Amino acid sequence: MIILRKAAWVSLPRIYRENMEKYLEKLLDIGIDETYVIVSQGSGAIFPSRIKPQIGEFRGKDPLKEYIRICRKLGIKIYTWIVSLNLPNNEFVEKHRDLYVVNKLGISCIDNPPYVPYYKWLCPSRDEVKTFLTQHFLEIAENYDVDGLHFDYIRLPDILLPRGIRSRYEGVPLEDKILPQYDFCYCNVCREKYMEERGIDPIKLDYSDEEYSRWFKWRADRITDIVKNVYKSVKNFDSSLEISAAVFATPSLAYKYVFQEWPKWGLDLYNPMIYHKYYNENVDWIRTAVKEGVKGGVNISAGILVGFMESKEEMYRGFKAAIDNGAVGVTIFVYPPPRPELYDWIKYSLKKLD
Repeated sequence: MIILRKAAWVSLPRIYRENMEKYLEKLLDIGIDETYVIVSQGSGAIFPSRIKPQIGEFRGKDPLKEYIRICRKLGIKIYTWIVSLNLPNNEFVEKHRDLYVVNKLGISCIDNPPYVPYYKWLCPSRDEVKTFLTQHFLEIAENYDVDGLHFDYIRLPDILLPRGIRSRYEGVPLEDKILPQYDFCYCNVCREKYMEERGIDPIKLDYSDEEYSRWFKWRADRITDIVKNVYKSVKNFDSSLEISAAVFATPSLAYKYVFQEWPKWGLDLYNPMIYHKYYNENVDWIRTAVKEGVKGGVNISAGILVGFMESKEEMYRGFKAAIDNGAVGVTIFVYPPPRPELYDWIKYSLKKLD
């Protein structure tokens, strides 16, 4: 008998402020026993971290410790959800301004964030960033009783947005057109490293140049390198810890939009965010996305944005499409769900999968 993985991305701040044990008991009741609990956001760490500034609301507190205690009592698995390269925390920005990505116009994301104000991203080419992220993962592995660690925002800013949300942002083309203000990273370190390897300054490349595709791949490789470095370091500490990542919906779109070549990362599990309406697709597209992902020979738990579902039957259809096409499970975004009826829809759909 195949045991399906049933997981949720969990908002620790939300349930900590209200009634953590009640929410976790309800999670079990609807059929979920694995959690990706957010412990490190772009705004700062939720737990007392020595690497990333802690969010002011939680200073002097350790919500993660309490979360783990309750989960162990209830038999819920814990994977710590870590926002990785997106870091708009003001304290960190002021100390490390030079570590942030720069676009093709030479403008730092700090001075002019693309799309939304919090789009301030660390450059994956920097040794300092690699060290920072590795130490951040390790401090959790070393200090907390968890089952694994989970990357999120492990990418560059979107060079292209998903089709379904492009119209929300002024100046973003509706077609697949790259614009220099959304094209990162052209910091001095990236440019110098590429010039050393290829003898070409990438900032001078036209988008029609064949060399631009090599430059694109070079940046994707920097993401892969930093993921593999963190993975190796954590596994060297404790090989039993599962390392996973929230990634863009399919390998082809992930590469094209955000420089992720995630099937090459060598992780234990991937949670592609198959949020169908963002791509102007219906729920049946989950089938197509999962099929593409598993072709890479990797384990996938399909990320489902349950708030997009319009009926319990549609939710079940989406879950079943994922499992029937090779996913080892489903991961819902987000818990607690945004509408009260979704509790029953999730419970119905997961029970029907058994």
